[in-house]
Amino acid sequence: MYGRKLVTTNFQYSDTGQIALVAFDNAARANCLSCDVINEIRYAFDTLSKNRSLRVAVLASAGNGAFCAGADLKELSGFDPNKARAYICDLHATIRAIRTLQVPVIARIQGACVGAGLELAAGCDLRICADHAKFSMPEVELDIPSVIEAALLPRLIGWGRTSWLLYRGDAIDARTAEDWGLIEKAVPSQILDGAIEECSKKLASNGATGMRLQKKLMQKWENSFLEQAIEAGIDAFAESYSAGDANKRIQEAISKPKR
Repeated sequence: MYGRKLVTTNFQYSDTGQIALVAFDNAARANCLSCDVINEIRYAFDTLSKNRSLRVAVLASAGNGAFCAGADLKELSGFDPNKARAYICDLHATIRAIRTLQVPVIARIQGACVGAGLELAAGCDLRICADHAKFSMPEVELDIPSVIEAALLPRLIGWGRTSWLLYRGDAIDARTAEDWGLIEKAVPSQILDGAIEECSKKLASNGATGMRLQKKLMQKWENSFLEQAIEAGIDAFAESYSAGDANKRIQEAISKPKR
């Protein structure tokens, strides 16, 4: 734990390395993203980026209410164009810190996941939610567009469903979000933590070098033409044999009794 006021980081130790839980707490304001919360989340992930023992990170919010009610409207209500630009650039930098962490990040979602909160979740690699969760992008109702990491949504759910979310502004439920591919898994709220633990431990059990290379490669795939993406994969495959435990793990797999 870093002892910061609005964001805490705790570690669980698996057999292969550390699993970090980054939790932000603005529950009194439905975990909305004030400037302070945004900056502290970024601080936490910037710090994690230096941790070579890290295998997986989980992003969560405090309480049993909303995962995140979006941007802090009290702050937004006093913005001029310069302040608006500064706020949205800070939010983008924070989500970028999550996206570029060298290990997978799992979003633990309960309750409402709204606007900037959904962009925060979209910046994670995987999303697991309670089955009562709701998802919405209501910015147009405030006469502003959905921006920055809302651009990830067409990659997750396609252009038509992104248009549905962004133009209508109303919420979809967890089952719809799962059907659309917006989240990977919806579970009853009483087993949400168990589902997060199972997934994080499974990811942590994989080869450390291979997982870091896989995440780096997937980021290249996002921004590459097909042939460039394939060439990057060839380089990553070769690198895994020089930097990791590929041969050891392959031998272990060969030695396992056949089922």
